[in-house]
Amino acid sequence: MEKLANFVYDRSKLIIIIVVIINVAALASFFRFNLNTDFLGFFTQGNPRAEEYQQLNQKYQTGEAISVLIEHEDSLLSKDNMRTVFELQQAIELIDDVVLVQSYIPSEIIVDGNKLIVDEYFIESNHQLLADFIQNSYFLSDQFISSGGKSGLIIASLEIETEAPRVIESLKEIIQKERELTLALAGNEVIKDTLWDYLIRVLFILPPSAIFMVLLVFYSSLRKLRFALMALMPAGLAALWTFGTIFWSGQELNIASVISPIFVIVMGAADGIHYLSHFKDNLGRYSDRRRLTIGTLKMVGMPIFLTTITTMAGFASLIWTDVIPMRHMGIFVTLGIGYAGVLSLFFLPALLSRIKLPPKTAVVNHSLVNRFVLAASKQRALIVLALLVVVIISAVNVPRLEVVSNQLMFFKEGSTIRQTFARVEENFGGAIPLTGEIITEEGPTAIADYEFADRVLDIERELENLPGIGSVFSVFDLVLGINKMTTGQDIYPQDPITVQAMLSQISDENKTTWISDDGFRVMIKTKELTTRDIGILEEFVDQNDDTIRVVTGLPVLFDEMNNLVVSSQAQSLILAILLIILMLMITFRSFRAVLAGILPVAITILAIMGMLAITGFNLNIMTATLSAIAIGVGVDYSIHLISGICYFRRQGSGIKESVYMALESVSRPILANAFGLAIGLSALFFSPLLIHTHVASVMWIAMVLSSLAALFLIPIFYTGRQIIIKKQ
Repeated sequence: MEKLANFVYDRSKLIIIIVVIINVAALASFFRFNLNTDFLGFFTQGNPRAEEYQQLNQKYQTGEAISVLIEHEDSLLSKDNMRTVFELQQAIELIDDVVLVQSYIPSEIIVDGNKLIVDEYFIESNHQLLADFIQNSYFLSDQFISSGGKSGLIIASLEIETEAPRVIESLKEIIQKERELTLALAGNEVIKDTLWDYLIRVLFILPPSAIFMVLLVFYSSLRKLRFALMALMPAGLAALWTFGTIFWSGQELNIASVISPIFVIVMGAADGIHYLSHFKDNLGRYSDRRRLTIGTLKMVGMPIFLTTITTMAGFASLIWTDVIPMRHMGIFVTLGIGYAGVLSLFFLPALLSRIKLPPKTAVVNHSLVNRFVLAASKQRALIVLALLVVVIISAVNVPRLEVVSNQLMFFKEGSTIRQTFARVEENFGGAIPLTGEIITEEGPTAIADYEFADRVLDIERELENLPGIGSVFSVFDLVLGINKMTTGQDIYPQDPITVQAMLSQISDENKTTWISDDGFRVMIKTKELTTRDIGILEEFVDQNDDTIRVVTGLPVLFDEMNNLVVSSQAQSLILAILLIILMLMITFRSFRAVLAGILPVAITILAIMGMLAITGFNLNIMTATLSAIAIGVGVDYSIHLISGICYFRRQGSGIKESVYMALESVSRPILANAFGLAIGLSALFFSPLLIHTHVASVMWIAMVLSSLAALFLIPIFYTGRQIIIKKQ
């Protein structure tokens, strides 16, 4: 480390200039800023479930659908409300890229065999006739108006691969102008649009909040604002470089990578606080600036290098996952932590070698924190008992842990979007339906085969009896409904000519969304669909594979993500543990050191799993990453303490005295870092996204427990039953 210290001291000006140039380049990258909220982007290319979903949408040329929830304290079948809803339909039809608009008000009705066109004049003149028809004869009414008549839906179908955000903006303008009815939007594109707004808030509010919180903790530890700012500077610049890497590489920010800078700021700050803490302590020991730099880097240079590598290893284990946002976070946070380590080893010492330093003060190690740690470390029976309680409680609850992934998991319970989706599902089924396909060898002519149609309709009714399924609808239901509406008979017409006559009432463009050369599309609305329900549905499809080719949709894709999250969790954990054991063994060449370093982390991982089960957070795309991350970060505290013990042993101290002096030296920076990290990540509590608050909660447990376990368990490994004593 002496050579490195001399290099940094001699070339400090050059190092600072290089850092400034890189900062400018990173700032310039913000011109390439973009966000990606598309859920299909969560999957790797070639994922069979994702391809299945895309191919079915392409085959039937079905674009996204946006639901407009309509609510009023009076019945929506009143004349005034029907007139208002009709005007809303007309306004929505005028929006570019909207190809079809449907509501509980049909475009025409059949009365006594006569077809009557529904328009504003008809509503004004024949309101009661239209209301009676909707209530008693219209076969689609249950899909668009609630049983009480106070809630309804307008569904706007979009062109395939259209720019949905423009449509949503137009719908929002219409909603803002409406004064009589209460309107709200639901659907997959609405979730993506809401996420976009939320991610912008996360990006511009949370990193500054994290910086402020960490700064407060560092100031409370260092007692000098200038030192606190410099301790945070490597992590802050590393976050900027991380943004630069993301944008210059042509990548977009997603639901996971958007908080990568927060992880870099908070976790990268560990090295800065360790360097500044020892630098400040050494001010009274060295009169020469060069010797001060050398002495500080000799003490903390290798631990900073090791902790940087182990933290990078924790995040790097996510790179091999099949969930793209997790992979991106693994790549970019790994690089960001590396940047922070390099800046802490080169830029920070270079900067401190050229600025004016405060007056030298006497070295004082007997802080309140040190006294607490030294006193608590003597209570060995109590330490072991407390950790055993944590292990037992966690182990008992881990079997209850579930994997839960769905689109609404991103949002807090009281959020407007979650409440809107809940009301839509309560009255009409899920706002994000499943899509299936019926197999036919006869092609489109099979729709005129009443025996085939009856078999399909029977399968549909069986589907509706499955848990989590609300309603099933296909072109066969459309023909059945038109027949009932015109003839009063609730049977599928046997005459092919009659069937074709009924189909002629449907536009060719609409037919292509339901009928293909070898199949028929089926729309399945869900109701409180769970992972278990999806498993039952897939078993049903397998048992009826002679009729149903496939059932897919975003809920199925999120179930696929559940499976990927589980496999990624196990893979990342194993990889992270192996990497860190290898690095500890290479560094310390001692099985005792490896065991002492990894045990606090193992307890922390078990505690995280137990906490996820107890709180009901469970595993999802964000929480599944935290165990691997906690390994990389939590082992840092073990490395600093073990390195301190080894350092004092090399200075000639005995084992008990070395443990004492190491605890006295590293306790304050370790706890400052652990609480600084936890408090810094508390900025995520202000995120509008629920999964970000889960991250903050879990990291509090991880950082506090891993730091205290390291400080209290490792001395037991090194001193056995002997009491740690102060060197006289």
